[in-house]
Amino acid sequence: LATEWVLTNGLGGFAMGTVLGVPTRRYHGCLIAALSPPVRRVLALGPVAETLILDPAGPADTDPRAEHLQLFDFADAEVHPSTDPRLTRFERTGAGSCRWVYEFDAPRAPGAASPTARVTFERTLTLADGRNAASIGYEACAGGGSIPFRIELRPLTPMRDMHELGAPDGGPPELTRAWTDDAGGACARIATREATLTLRCLAEGAPARFDAEPHSWKRIRYAWESARGLDAIEDAHAPGVFVIESAGQPVRAQLDASVEKAGDTGDPVVAEAHARDGRRRAMVNAIRHVCGPTDDARARILARLACAADDFVVRSSAVGADGRSIIAGYPWFADWGRDSMIALPGLLLVTGRTEEAFGVLETFGNARQNGLIPNRFDDDAGPAHYNTADASLWYIHACAQWFAATGDRGRFFDALAPACAEIIEAHTQGTDYRIGADPADGLMRAGDAKTQLTWMDARRDGVTFTPRHGKPVEINALWHNALVSLTGAFEGDRDEAVVELRARAGRVATSFRASFLGGPAGGLVDCLTPDGSGGWEKSAELRPNQIFAASLPHSPLDAADTRHVVAAVREHLLTPVGLRTLASEDPGYRARFEGTLFDRDAAYHNGTVWPWLLGPYVEGMLRSEGFSASARGRALELLDRMASELDHQGVGQIWEVYDADEPRRPDGCIAQAWSVAELLRGYTLAMGTSGR
Repeated sequence: LATEWVLTNGLGGFAMGTVLGVPTRRYHGCLIAALSPPVRRVLALGPVAETLILDPAGPADTDPRAEHLQLFDFADAEVHPSTDPRLTRFERTGAGSCRWVYEFDAPRAPGAASPTARVTFERTLTLADGRNAASIGYEACAGGGSIPFRIELRPLTPMRDMHELGAPDGGPPELTRAWTDDAGGACARIATREATLTLRCLAEGAPARFDAEPHSWKRIRYAWESARGLDAIEDAHAPGVFVIESAGQPVRAQLDASVEKAGDTGDPVVAEAHARDGRRRAMVNAIRHVCGPTDDARARILARLACAADDFVVRSSAVGADGRSIIAGYPWFADWGRDSMIALPGLLLVTGRTEEAFGVLETFGNARQNGLIPNRFDDDAGPAHYNTADASLWYIHACAQWFAATGDRGRFFDALAPACAEIIEAHTQGTDYRIGADPADGLMRAGDAKTQLTWMDARRDGVTFTPRHGKPVEINALWHNALVSLTGAFEGDRDEAVVELRARAGRVATSFRASFLGGPAGGLVDCLTPDGSGGWEKSAELRPNQIFAASLPHSPLDAADTRHVVAAVREHLLTPVGLRTLASEDPGYRARFEGTLFDRDAAYHNGTVWPWLLGPYVEGMLRSEGFSASARGRALELLDRMASELDHQGVGQIWEVYDADEPRRPDGCIAQAWSVAELLRGYTLAMGTSGR
């Protein structure tokens, strides 16, 4: 019940649920469609209520034996399902499918030669690649083919915004048409003002029909929503039932679902995994090329991480039909600038997808405003949001990494360099949200007490949980890295700019050391905050943001200071599943990420562990020790431990956060882009033949 899976379709759409099959989140369903990829996401097809009725035409004095294979957690029930002995196997395949196998003994009718019959029932869910479409395959057999049975499939069709629960007794979406197509498929169409869902059921060797018999499930409870202090109960509706009758022979059937925006028309499609399979094989080969020879166990890990990485790369309609973007996390995040730029090297460069990496950089670069790339694109396809001090600096880092990976000077200077140059100029002169270089020392300052512009951005009900306005340490490490990165990229082409960039970088490095050295435990100060009289007050918290001064390619620190930073982080923040966001001895430390949204936001960056920070930690450790064999070995131990999470509560994926203390339970999104990207990139750094 606590173990979840997610499948994706390359558009921002997805399917998601628990291994047990019981929906525990408002986001659980068989098809969440992205109407304006990758946003405007609609839960079109929820669970399918599957019933297997054995010997439906048995003796008149006996009731047909009905097995309800889809379980629900009803708010008013005395018993809440937590296990199902009939479920004997679950697997999430690398081909983008989930498969469940049910096996059980059912009593035969009185007078039968054997008192029980063995029943098998299999369900396989696959999402189409690049389409808002899903396919659910079924195989069923009773008594080795000796017992008649009937399969009843009642598809729940919420057709609602994925974030919103349906109102109780709100009524089902409209069934607009039901028909049988030329191939014998039973079809039904459900429409709302936003979209149309088309369902088609076809069985081998047994006719399928659709009966328009609406049915409702009252007060379904979603345990995860309840635990987060959110509305957690809704009614669900099915427009009718697909029926497949078997005289005893085994049955194979398929239920296809496809979604079109209102006004469009489309036929149901059968999911095809060929393009997805080929793409993922190419990703694995690219990773192996970077990492070199490895043992079978790590080869399997890298292949699984390639599949996980593929889940986040999506088409974006924000800048045209061919735009590319990166989903920050499933189920609730869309595409965020900071997350996309941090994740891009691990998701796309080490996996050989440099063309799509260029597409992502174009998507965000073309959307820049006043020298800022979007903090995030709007969930409802509205205007982008720009409240970020670091996304644009991460953008320059990602552009430099793309240039280093491809050597494509033409496209770099034509498409990417103008955006990078504009970002540098805007940050030098000053731009929105009080982001700009301080003329006194060249360091970057940003925001005020009411803004949250770094990645530690939790704010709720007027409370800023991690106030870091002023001069945050990682913003200035990124600023220095951006200046030096462009110095190297522009050399030989824009010599005048190179001289100016080099001078700025030198000044920033000097000011950085003067301002941030001498922090807690021999590391760096986390943030300089205005003291109200023209000076700057040094924060006392020991946080992981300093690690970027050790991990970025161009550090403002010398070798000895870099080692001190890594040591401080290792001794106070490192856990087996990432870095704590605050040292445990701090009075503001929160050991648990739990409770209401307010409680969770209070803990989000005040102790809670983030797996993605393991990537920069590994890189900082490797750089501080010259990529020695010893450092590589210790890095691989950390990475292997983190990779074991692929087999835990988020099957084939890495969660967003973990509790700060043992037992470190995962929470937040079950699949987070930078968690996967930085784990994968960490492996390439630790295993690659040369350090970068």
